[in-house]
Amino acid sequence: MENTPIHLKHRKVVKVSGVNNIQFLNNILTTDIFKLKPKEVSPSALLSPQGRILFDMLVSLNNLEKSIDYKSIFIEHDIDNQDELLKRLQMYNLRKEVTIEKTSYEVVVTTKSLDFPNTLIDKRFFNECLKRVYVESLSENENSDTSDDKNINWYDLLRYKNCILEGSKEIESNVSLPLETNLDLLGGINFEKGCFIGQEVNARIKWKGLVKRKYVPVSLKSEKLLYLKLNELENKKIFLKSKEIGEVVSLLHDNNNNIFYGIAKITLSYLYNFEEDERLEGDFLDTKIKINFPRYMLPLPKKP
Repeated sequence: MENTPIHLKHRKVVKVSGVNNIQFLNNILTTDIFKLKPKEVSPSALLSPQGRILFDMLVSLNNLEKSIDYKSIFIEHDIDNQDELLKRLQMYNLRKEVTIEKTSYEVVVTTKSLDFPNTLIDKRFFNECLKRVYVESLSENENSDTSDDKNINWYDLLRYKNCILEGSKEIESNVSLPLETNLDLLGGINFEKGCFIGQEVNARIKWKGLVKRKYVPVSLKSEKLLYLKLNELENKKIFLKSKEIGEVVSLLHDNNNNIFYGIAKITLSYLYNFEEDERLEGDFLDTKIKINFPRYMLPLPKKP
């Protein structure tokens, strides 16, 4: 069941086209749009002038509509903030030389070897060959097969184990910084391409070592949590030897091995302890919680 393709109902696709679309997006998004490769999606974000993430997204070249400009760009995003994203993009589209529009494409993810012309490799998953497919429509039969909770489970578990956040429920809009969510390590922010919105703030944070917290993958075993929902918990705090060090952001139970996997945001100064001692564990709701650093996150950034 793990490899069953999943229809992500909470993800939608916006198309940006026009003669100056690549330059337009390159001036406002964190990714270098000029370096996008065919059949790949790259993480990116639209930031506030203060450098906070307003919208996280995946960007790719449009390989589907061959009859028009092949360099039009797809932006995959969370459905909850679609209208706000469109308004923000239109706000920056001052001369109206770029067309920004919703599409009817549905987002499907899979680890199977599918040979579709619109299959895109998700670059965020370094050790997994995860593919995204943008399809025009899904039949009722396909829709039911690819949308049940058990199937969605494998995709979210894969994200959590690799510390890959998606959407406003995990990345609080206008609060989180790109370097906190590891966007730089996942190839979603380019400091060499020149200015983009929020670039100056984040460049200063990067070069001066001003990151104060990081999102990291966590795991734990807890019978109590089997009967609770994370969004219903008032206390999501994590402690290390009675000191509060962070909080759990997302959590999901893996039925195969009876372990909860999730993502937490932890104060960086405390994360060094876990980096130095991989056996170290924190405390969460009277349960031991472990931090599992993906290889791409190490070594942790040290203050210059």
